[in-house]
Amino acid sequence: MIKKLQQMWKAAAASPKEKRAHDVSLAVAALMVEVMRMDGRLDEAERSRMMVALEKRFALSVAEIHALIEQASAEVEKALDLHQFTSIVVKGFSTTERIEILTELWAVAMADGIVDPYEEQIIRRMADLLGIHHSQFIQAKLSAELQF
Repeated sequence: MIKKLQQMWKAAAASPKEKRAHDVSLAVAALMVEVMRMDGRLDEAERSRMMVALEKRFALSVAEIHALIEQASAEVEKALDLHQFTSIVVKGFSTTERIEILTELWAVAMADGIVDPYEEQIIRRMADLLGIHHSQFIQAKLSAELQF
């Protein structure tokens, strides 16, 4: 079992930079999809906001963003928890960048004009898993509110 884990770690470490970049963008997109689905509605305003954030953060084309969102949606459906996504984000981004991502998550939740309590709850859980302090969590929320 230990040898199998070591092989997995070596394979992950040896993976090309593009694959790691894809993993990071997929993880961020999955978090956004999770926020978007928390209120039980797949609102077009939230999806549009998510597309803008992904395009801005990862410099992707519209076709690439659509494919990324579809893949992220499939991954979220299979996921057992948020840790598999947040751990990739923690490894791939600095604290400042993670706060920016949290602001983007808030912006997705706010895009339809209503922040559902379930959306707020999931963003709070994500903030904890991303290693973001409560004061930074509040600042990210306020920053997202200024965008609207």
